[in-house]
Amino acid sequence: MTNPILKIMARKYRKAWAKNDLNRDKSFTIPQNIQVIKDIAYGPKKKWNLLDVNLPKNADKLLPCIVSFHGGGFFYGTKETYQFYAADLASRNFAVINFNYRLSPENQFPNHLEDCNLVLTWLKENAEKYNIDLDKLYFVGDSAGAHLAYFYSTILTNPAYARLYNFKIPSIRPKAIGLNCGLYRIDTQKNPVLARAYFGSVKKSNQKEDEILNYITKDFPPSFITSAPNDFLLDQAKSFADFLASKEIVTILKIYGNKDDLQACHVFHLNQKLDIAKMCNDDECAFFKSFH
Repeated sequence: MTNPILKIMARKYRKAWAKNDLNRDKSFTIPQNIQVIKDIAYGPKKKWNLLDVNLPKNADKLLPCIVSFHGGGFFYGTKETYQFYAADLASRNFAVINFNYRLSPENQFPNHLEDCNLVLTWLKENAEKYNIDLDKLYFVGDSAGAHLAYFYSTILTNPAYARLYNFKIPSIRPKAIGLNCGLYRIDTQKNPVLARAYFGSVKKSNQKEDEILNYITKDFPPSFITSAPNDFLLDQAKSFADFLASKEIVTILKIYGNKDDLQACHVFHLNQKLDIAKMCNDDECAFFKSFH
């Protein structure tokens, strides 16, 4: 049974964050050259297992594909929260998969990753239908979505790590990934509540986040890591980029904006009004295209 205090806190933050995101996105629209195929079921959980496919209209060849892992501290966010970001990425000539997954504290590790796995299984089975080139597959994730993206990338690139999970892994892997303002480790001293909400306990949080570091190898995807001077996870971006580089993984770290700009903050790249958001998303997609 879910801890009632965690449920109350989740409802409080969901309401506040939704208000902020709606205010940020109120002037955004889906580009006219993008078609969005909405609410496709990818798994058995009717409330959670839905995805949207964003496609450039009139594409005349197979499309490279980005799968977007949304953020929100594991307990907030939906594909609707990310609809304008996903469509904006698609306007750079990508198919973009934007999906819901089960949220904490009602659902805990590894439910979120199991849903990610169902999305990639669906994509493997349906790529041809949507004119998607699986040889040009990329992931993006921000905040907690970056945590999911790097955990799942490790599952896909290290069979020994994949065997720790009880779900069937599709034969698919990203050519490169983008990790934006990422949460790479929960600070269990400062935020034990988040550790309990997602992993179930502080002990398990520390154990699982220590464990995965032993399974990241040079087969991990090339990584484009971003942050901003006022991102509260900036230090995590720097340390994770250093860790990947120490494993001889192609890694680029870019910090966008300056300290005096208060909008150069956490998940700035979602705010399409910002020049640094456009720059970041352009740079990340250019990084992906370098692996075509």
